[in-house]
Amino acid sequence: MIERRQHNRFSPDSWASLRHPLLGTVTAEIRDISSSGVSLELDTDMNYFVTMDLDVKFHGEGWDDSMPRLPVQVVRVEEREVALRFLDNPEDYWTPPEDDDILLPDGTALDDELSDLSPAAM
Repeated sequence: MIERRQHNRFSPDSWASLRHPLLGTVTAEIRDISSSGVSLELDTDMNYFVTMDLDVKFHGEGWDDSMPRLPVQVVRVEEREVALRFLDNPEDYWTPPEDDDILLPDGTALDDELSDLSPAAM
């Protein structure tokens, strides 16, 4: 099989909800995700088909509740596994809120560490 993926994928421990205006909402486990799409394992059987348009929302640790639903298109269906392509760049809809302080393992704020490296501090 020829590998056609162009973007790195990772497998978060999260879930998603898929919504279609006529079929309603179903939940699914995220198998892997990249900047161009996502592969899901549906919790229930659905009659999705290639080229079908849906929207998806991600849930779980690491996902911000303020993130809106994203438009996607079905590109592959194999039993309960569904591959979706993001129709637009997700960054056009939402960017994560800026953290006030990013803490390092020793408890110091990253901003404090960076200010120690600034030319003014030397």
